[in-house]
Amino acid sequence: MRRTVFILVCFLLACLYAEAQQTTRLNGKVTDKSNGHPLVGADVYIQTLQKGTASAANGTYSLEIPDGIYEISISYVGYKTQKKRIQLNGKERYLNVQLTAISEHLNEVTIIGKSKTQALRENAMPVSVINMEQLQGMVGNISDILSKTSGMQVRMSGAAGSNARLSVRGLEGKRIGYFMDDLAMNDNNEFLDINDIPIDFIERIEIYKGIVPARLGGSSIGGAVNFVMKEFPARYADASYSFGSFNTHKANFTFRRNKNGYKAGIGGYYTFADNDYEMELSLQPGRYIRRDHDGFEKLTVGGSFTSTRWWFDEVELEGIYITSKKEIQGIEYNIQQAGNHSRVWVLNNHIEKRDFLLEGLNLDINNAVTYSLYEFRDTAMTRYDWDGTPYAPVSAYGGEIKGYDTRNKAVNTFQRTNLEYSIDKRHRINFSSQYRFVRGVPNDSLRDKIVGYQTAFNSTMHNWVTGLSYEYNTDNQKITNVFTGRFYYYKMQTKLIPAFAVIKDTPEDITNEKSDFGISEAIRYRLTDQSLIKASAAYDVRLPSGEELVGDGFLIEPAGNLNPERNASFNAGFMYDSRYNGRNRFQWEINGFMMFLKDMIRLTGGSLQSKYENFGQMRTLGVELETKWDATPWLYLWGNLTYQDLRDTRKYQPGSMVANPTKGDRIPNIPYFFTNIGAELHRENFFGGKGQNTRLFVDCSFVEEYFYNFEQSIHQERRIPRAETVNAGLEHSFRDRTIFLKFQMNNVTDKQVFSEFNRPLPGRNFSVKLRYIWK
Repeated sequence: MRRTVFILVCFLLACLYAEAQQTTRLNGKVTDKSNGHPLVGADVYIQTLQKGTASAANGTYSLEIPDGIYEISISYVGYKTQKKRIQLNGKERYLNVQLTAISEHLNEVTIIGKSKTQALRENAMPVSVINMEQLQGMVGNISDILSKTSGMQVRMSGAAGSNARLSVRGLEGKRIGYFMDDLAMNDNNEFLDINDIPIDFIERIEIYKGIVPARLGGSSIGGAVNFVMKEFPARYADASYSFGSFNTHKANFTFRRNKNGYKAGIGGYYTFADNDYEMELSLQPGRYIRRDHDGFEKLTVGGSFTSTRWWFDEVELEGIYITSKKEIQGIEYNIQQAGNHSRVWVLNNHIEKRDFLLEGLNLDINNAVTYSLYEFRDTAMTRYDWDGTPYAPVSAYGGEIKGYDTRNKAVNTFQRTNLEYSIDKRHRINFSSQYRFVRGVPNDSLRDKIVGYQTAFNSTMHNWVTGLSYEYNTDNQKITNVFTGRFYYYKMQTKLIPAFAVIKDTPEDITNEKSDFGISEAIRYRLTDQSLIKASAAYDVRLPSGEELVGDGFLIEPAGNLNPERNASFNAGFMYDSRYNGRNRFQWEINGFMMFLKDMIRLTGGSLQSKYENFGQMRTLGVELETKWDATPWLYLWGNLTYQDLRDTRKYQPGSMVANPTKGDRIPNIPYFFTNIGAELHRENFFGGKGQNTRLFVDCSFVEEYFYNFEQSIHQERRIPRAETVNAGLEHSFRDRTIFLKFQMNNVTDKQVFSEFNRPLPGRNFSVKLRYIWK
């Protein structure tokens, strides 16, 4: 009932809001003047609104714009930019533009205009970019999209609500930076998972490999994923609802209003799922049961107020509330009652100022504070096996897992300052500073009662990362070089009970304070108009995260003696991008990479709680290939493959002089070979009529068999089998992309697939989605 009420309220608010819309829909088509062929991906941009879009596969574009007089810029790679002045007064307008091909040769190098996506791809750093066009048509979640990128994997432990861990070139978890609009989110991803972000809200996804730009800051090695959210028009309303397998419901909405230099907005999303798919019991091979305790429910709502009339270009105040509930599904054992409940309150302030104090100096500031309350209950007085036979709890006080009644509070404050100074067209400097303070207040009276003494203590952590980068470009843009230096500092304080504690033992005060530095160098050299080479090297550091140092108060204990991870990496790549017939585009890129990781942090088990420890070191060698082809105006083909060989290079077992028996073995639980291919058909008015667009896509994924733990004997069978999956989907829009109907089916052939640690994933499943944009 609550789900139905929530969805109805969303659509009712949207309908009411739509009555106040005073905007005009601007439609048009961008073509080549010489032959009339449509230009795919042309930029249509309005500087005064800082809003734009890209032309679709048939060259068409559509923008919702407040009434007024504007200058519109239309640009495309290899074509002369056109600027048009247009007045909008509430009546739908059409503006078709014909661009003229042009190239200016300076020192035998062609200077051409670049779209934002293309300019990022041609950065000196190794980076993949997923733009809005590639996101359209998707009904599933972010994991489905990211998993199609070369060198990228998303490690899931189940369906909706299960944690998603990002893996870039084999490095995963908190080693990979997770950003939203350049803000580090790694210490908040226990509450905000990547799959919580509605696809409809994203403008593009930037995936950095090996080197993280200084402007992002944060503490990560091996890569980062930055979700850039859409800049919605001044008046905008958008709502959608989807239903899928395993009783999965998702709804999201957003409203925006701009008047006299002030902006106000509200938005949110809601997810509910039973996740009751079938799985095979790991301890009873051949026996299948339906998951019956994996329910998930999450609600996020937020509002913002922005002023563009004060001295700063933009001052934004934002508030967010997140609440979620998650049941714990048993895999080895039949858990029926344990679960968690979290609530999070976030206040954020964002300030921007161009030409701050002097021309060419841009200022970007973020201040945020988060208060979270996390509850985990495992108090059942009866346990059951998969046959329904009852057993006594794990302790006299109850528990199906270990016995918990946790109520953890935490305060997380964050401050980010970014200054970018463009000295001239050749020289640019960027300075970034990020400071974070975390205070954790755990409490679990049940755990203390079971153990006989206090097990969790208050903890604090200070974390500061600052970086400075210098970018140099030759006048003809043939060479680009970026050098970055970073300084890292953290300090944590907590208390720990000795490993073999007795009741009379008193906790030890633990203080861990460390600092370090990192450097990186990236260079790009343009060979021809269509090709370039790039190379980069880095020696960087990742500070332990708040969870790793402080623990979570119940399953993970504090680890006050962790050392930062250190990673030395190298990347070399070649990129080719060409157009022919004025419309067809062919792109391919190949990268080879090498990494050496020391003091790797890994979660290890314990008698009462798990704990993060410095595992040792490993080496990575790999190669990745990616290709994209606009074969015809209506057919797009793509593919990629990745080979990444991660090896254990420890001489001795941790904390001893005993020879390491796994030296030279592949690091387990990380795929070493995977590939993806796909095709998309897009046609205007494919089924007849007017103002309709159709997308049909199919993609296939292959992951080779790999180990989920070190396998010292062929009789251990610690392997995750080879996986071959096929996904397909259809999107159809009406009324010039006002109404969208979408359908997607994952794992069409119903293959049995497993996640990390050999956890069963859903078989064939589907989603249908309805989206409406008020104009």
